[in-house]
This record gives sequence, C-alpha cells and structure tokens, in this order.
Amino acid sequence: MPWSITMSDFNFNVPITRRRALALGGVTAGGLLLAGSPLGGGVAVASPNSRRSLQSAASGGTLPVEQIEEIMQAEGTVMDTVLSIEIEREDLFVTGPEGIPFKPAWEIKHEFHFQPIGDNQALLNGDMALLAEELNPVIDQILANGLVFQAEHQHFFDLSPQVWFIHFRGINAPLQLAKAAAALVSVTTTPLPQHLPDNPTTPLNADALATILGGTAEIGSEGVVTVSIPRADTIVLAGVPLKPEAGAQVTVAFEPLEGGGSQYAAVAPDPGMTASEVNPTIGVLRKEGFAVHCLYNQETDEQPQLYFSHALAVGNAEDLARKVRKAINHMNLDFMS
Repeated sequence: MPWSITMSDFNFNVPITRRRALALGGVTAGGLLLAGSPLGGGVAVASPNSRRSLQSAASGGTLPVEQIEEIMQAEGTVMDTVLSIEIEREDLFVTGPEGIPFKPAWEIKHEFHFQPIGDNQALLNGDMALLAEELNPVIDQILANGLVFQAEHQHFFDLSPQVWFIHFRGINAPLQLAKAAAALVSVTTTPLPQHLPDNPTTPLNADALATILGGTAEIGSEGVVTVSIPRADTIVLAGVPLKPEAGAQVTVAFEPLEGGGSQYAAVAPDPGMTASEVNPTIGVLRKEGFAVHCLYNQETDEQPQLYFSHALAVGNAEDLARKVRKAINHMNLDFMS
C-alpha cells in the first residue's frame, strides 16, 4: 500500500534536530522525541494515524515492520532504519534498594533491535529481563532457534524478586528473526499483546535532560525518560557495523518518584565503555554518589569489545544528569551539545 506524509500529520513546536540527518526516522511511534543540540531542543509529536507511515519511511523499505510487530505482538519504533521493540514485564512487581520501585518501563523489560543489513537479511541484537526459573528455558530457545547466546547476568543487585538478563543475537531473514524472538518470549509469563502509549507525559524536564547529557530523550510509559548518546566510533558485531540504535550507545534512564518534588527521580546510567574508559567513567560515577551495580560484556564477537555497567542514584533529575555527564565525558561519544 502506498504511503504519504503531509505537514498536517505533525504538530511541530520547534524544528526537529537529530544527528546523521535522520529526517522522519527521528520521530518515534511512541510519541515524543527530544533532541538536545546547540540550536536548542527539538520536539515533534506524531499523530496516531501517521505512525505506520513514519515507520515505513524510516525503514526505507528494508524491514517489514508491520509483519515483525504482528509476529511479536508488540509495537516498536524505528530510528535510522533500526526497529526497536521493547516489551515490558508488566507481570512483575519489582522493588530495589531502599524500596525504589523498578517500573517495567524503566528497567524491567525485553529489548529487541532489528537492523537491516541487505539482501533480505537483518541483525537481531537483544536482551531479556527474566526470573531465575525462566533463564534456562530461554537459553534453550535461543539455541533451538539458531540464535547466539551472548551473556547472562544481573543489571542491579538487591532486587525483589531478583531479575536477570540474557543477551543474544542472530543474523537471518527479518521474519525468521521475529519468529525466533517470539519463541523466546513465549517461555516466559510476559503479557502480550503490548502497545505503545499514545501520548506519554512526564513531570520531568525531558528537554533539559537531553541538553545536559548531549543526546536525545524519549518519553515512555509511566513518565520514564530515556536519554541516548551514541558512540563516536564504529562497533562491529559478528562482522556487521552496528548502528548505535541497535545497542551500541549510552542510555540514561530517569524514573519519576514521589515525595521529592516534580524533578525527583531514580536515575540509571548504562554506559557501554571500551576497556580504557571503564575506570575513568566509573570513578566519576562513584565520586558523584552513584552505586555501581555491575560490569560485564553483553556481546560476543564484538570489535572493539564494550563493557557495560548499570549504576543507580536518587535525587533531582537534572542535578544527577550533570553528574552523569561528568562521567561520560571520559568516553568517545557523539555528543549533540
């Protein structure tokens, strides 16, 4: 079916800005995408009726987005041709240190990134949030469906219940990868289908957070704000140059909390670091009061090898963002500001 996009499909507050000239790919199906830049933050809101057209335009006809979503029973967003589908563990009620609620939209979710690589082939890079009893059934499905098992670890300690993460990848036809991903989800108690929120809102100043961190901010469900900053170098996974949106970027997730004002939040930076960047970056996070919960590699056959850490602090979101920026300034990142 032919698609078309007109100016009436959008509500522009200010011009969209996004690195690498992403154009329409910079508007997510989920709602708001804010880009911090020297020219100011950009905000664009896609109307519900225009979402599929946006996805078709962004994919360049290289990914069957609707068919993948149908197989996985979940909606996704497209950025720079990469389709990302997040499936929240709405069946789990997780608390962390000092009773911090770990909302599914914040840190308890599955992530599946589909990157087209030509000739009806795609790279799937993903991870899943799992209970202990789900770990080996998922590993069995990874192996049975021709995917590559890459890592198993916790992102945060002292969770109740404790949640573990498995990372995996695969190269195949996009629909075959979608069927494999769906098979992994099927051996968990994850509720399906899932849909993106129509008009997500947050009490946090997402535009300010994007500008402070020099990245792009997306508002998700439950008021969660995630700021993404890509690396400036190229990461190659299994011989494929990995786009940042497929899992090679720094993310900083902000979860609004009650009891400390409108900007009170739990903040979880997730930097993907080269070996030489680990101690300078982690050293600043510790000096700035963040608890470091892990350090691990989440991909195999990756050049250069990245090491990931999840850290945690609670306080004023913008103050904590400035502290995270001090830390990630030690990394080779493509900052927008």
